[in-house]
Parts: sequence; structure tokens; C-alpha cells
Amino acid sequence: MIFASYEFIFIFFPIVIIGYFLFSKFRSFKFQHIFLVIASLVFYSWFNISYLWIILISIVINYSVAIWMNRYTNNKSFRRFVFILGIIFNILLIGYFKYYDFFVQNINYILKEDFILKNIILPLGISFFTFQQVSFLLSIYRKEEKVSGFLEYCLFVTFFPQLVAGPIVLYNEMTPQFKDYKKRYHNWGNLAIGLYIFIIGLFKKIVIADTLAVWANNGFDHMSTIGFFAAWATAIAYTLQIYFDFSGYSDMAIGLAKMLNIDLPTNFNSPYKSKSIKEFWRRWHITLSRALSEYIYKPLGGSRKGEFRTYITIIITFFISGLWHGASWLFILWGLLHGLAMVTQRIWNKTNLKFNQYFSVLLTFLFVNITWVFFRAETFEQAFKLIKSMVFPVSFNFLEIGLLFYDGLINLPTTLCTILIVVTLVSLLIVVFKAPNSLEFAENFKTDRKTIYVTAVLFFISIICLSRVSAFIYFNF
Repeated sequence: MIFASYEFIFIFFPIVIIGYFLFSKFRSFKFQHIFLVIASLVFYSWFNISYLWIILISIVINYSVAIWMNRYTNNKSFRRFVFILGIIFNILLIGYFKYYDFFVQNINYILKEDFILKNIILPLGISFFTFQQVSFLLSIYRKEEKVSGFLEYCLFVTFFPQLVAGPIVLYNEMTPQFKDYKKRYHNWGNLAIGLYIFIIGLFKKIVIADTLAVWANNGFDHMSTIGFFAAWATAIAYTLQIYFDFSGYSDMAIGLAKMLNIDLPTNFNSPYKSKSIKEFWRRWHITLSRALSEYIYKPLGGSRKGEFRTYITIIITFFISGLWHGASWLFILWGLLHGLAMVTQRIWNKTNLKFNQYFSVLLTFLFVNITWVFFRAETFEQAFKLIKSMVFPVSFNFLEIGLLFYDGLINLPTTLCTILIVVTLVSLLIVVFKAPNSLEFAENFKTDRKTIYVTAVLFFISIICLSRVSAFIYFNF
């Protein structure tokens, strides 16, 4: 199930929120937590019931590992042994379902073999709930936390607003909230602001991101005939698509949790306003950057082992970031390019030379925009053809932009389509760079008549466009 669907908006979530607060009449938290875990598992298994056993096995084994580590607190060697087994289990789980075919394809290519691919269907959100549980095991191993009850652990892993695409939450961020007596009961203020944020996210996804997806897909699917202006329009369309798609999801996740009186960590904070790649990664997928820093970068030495070692550590961290996003050399290249950009920035900073802040933002955006091409492309050939058209074009026909508009339903003159695309892209770029983000809207939220009218209009438009909805981009990871 996805947030942006009729069944979720009009059936699933109303039942969940009503049922959750009805169970608050019981003295024990247990009934609310059981209800929420069951609802989250229904949400998770909606697309494919076979996903269910994977997440359940993962939960049981990781919780058992944590219990064993917690039980043998004073036996360091045994705790380390159990911890390593837990990490190996998680690596094997995600390695099999996400990377098995990728590794076999590469072995076949290198060794000229013909091993059979299994064409494994990637379980929804496996990267997220696996990373989340690894962080939990590490916190138990470091004795930073103690294991709570199994029900609370299940809720920590399965809580549906953040289950399939983040944010990647920490145990000590969520469990205390689930146990907070004051958060058990309905709160009209949280309901209002949560609904407001959710609808903003819904509009971003349905109306903006999915419209941009048509233009980006048309551009990537017609590489052989695309010229300079259409190539740049394609790249910018995808850059804005993934921005509004992921921003929209993040808003919706935060809004849903807020309506249940739960505060999720910020995961997205106007990343295209960044003046450097380092700042970009402090604003884009914030909880993933936190996890990579805590569990990859710092254990490898961070910046404590000298400059050259730091550069290697950065490259390794971003290599893993690329691989985490998907079993493809295109994702790996995308990660490595960002790693190299981080290293270049560190070297540049030593010169004490500084760019104008506006030029820094533009330079960072251009780099991000070009590297998104590798993230989106299906093959290296497709990626390099688009980049070649952006840098060494075969034509400068401005009206080619209009060809990106066609979706098989609307048939407008090419000139008008070109104008619509250009005006839309320019307007959205202005919004991205100048307008307040959802966090700022939430901070200034007031339940006045203007807010109610604007929210209602956004919701109405979103519902009208809901029939064409596609899955969130980060659902694939």
C-alpha cells in the first residue's frame, strides 16, 4: 500500500487513527501497540503477502540477538560473537534479496559463465528496516540502550509511516514516544498540523512529481533524437521530480506520524539550497547520512587517521551509499561521484579560497543535476547519451522541449507544450530556491480560514489527480 492511494486515504488510515485512539480507553498500552503493529503489517504486505515472512523473520532474529547480548553483558567475547552473527545475518538477508542477481550477472560477465538468475522480487523497504535493526544491534552492543519488550520492538521496526522509505529512525527516538502516556490520546492540534503537512506532501507527489515524471521519462526514453534544450529540460525535470517525490513522501510520513502524536526526525530540508556537496548531504536524506556517518565513516576512522585515509574513507562510504540505493553499477557510480566531490571540496577548502554564495549554490545544483542522470538512467549508454546531448548537442531546436509533454492523452501544439514545460520548470526552480519548505510552513501553522481553504484546495486537486499515481521513487530501495 502507498500513502497516495484511495484505499490508504479513505479506508486504511481512517480505520487506523480511529481504532488507535479508541484503544486508548484501555489502561494498558499493549492494546494500542498490538493494533498498530497489526495495521503496519497489513500496510506492508498489501502489495505482496510473501513480503510478510521476510520482515517477521528479520524481527525475530534481530530481537533474539539483542536479548542474548543483553543477557551476557559481562561476557565480552560471547557478546561480540553474537553481535557479529547478527550483522552477518542482516548482510546475508539484504545481500540475497537485493544483490544476488547483481553479483551473479557480474560473475557471468567476468568468468564468461551462464549461472541462472533467480529474478528475485525485492522486498519492499528491506534496505530501511535492515539498516534500522543494525543500528539497534549496535546500540545494544555498545550498551547505549537496553532491550525493551518484544511488542515495543515490533512497533519500532514496523511503524508504517516510516517503514518502507524512512526516515531511518533510532530505537531511542521512537520507543520512549510509544511509551509516553500523554501521546496515547487524541490531540486536535497534532491532528490538524499532521493533516496539513500530509496534504502538502500529497500535492507534491501527485500533482508535481508525477507530472514531472512524464516529461523525464519521455526524455530518457528518446535519447537518440534529443537535442540540447530537451536534454537539459529532461535532466532538470528528473532533478525536480525526485526532489518533490522524496520531499512529498517525507512530509506525508511526518504528517501521518504527527496525527498519531509521534514525532519523526527531519529527513529532508531544502537540499537544493546547499552551497556545497557536504551541505547537500546534511539536507538530503538526513537520517541515511547520519547512519552512514555513524556506522561506516566513523568506524573506518573518520577524519582521525590523516587526510589521505580520510579521503579513502569518504570514497568507501559513498560507494556503500550508492550500493545501498540499488544493485546497479549506475548507483555505484553515482555514489562514487558524490564521494569524489566531497574529497574535492575538502581539498579546495584547504586553499581558503571561497566562491560567491550564489555561485556555490549554482555549482552544487549543477553537479547534483548531472549526477542524477546516472541515478535515473537504466543503462550507461542511456546516461552518457543524455549527458552528451547536454554538453555536445547535435541540435539546438528549442521546440524539442515540447515533445516531452506528450503522455498519450493530451494533444496540444508543440509550441504551447514547450511554453508550459519551460514555465513550469522555471516556476518550480524558483519555489525550490526561494519558497519556505514544509518545516517552515509547519512552524508557522495556524488553523485560520486561509490555511483551511488552501489546504482544502490542495487536497481536492490531489484527489482528482490520484488515479495516475505511481509508487514513490525511494520505495525501490
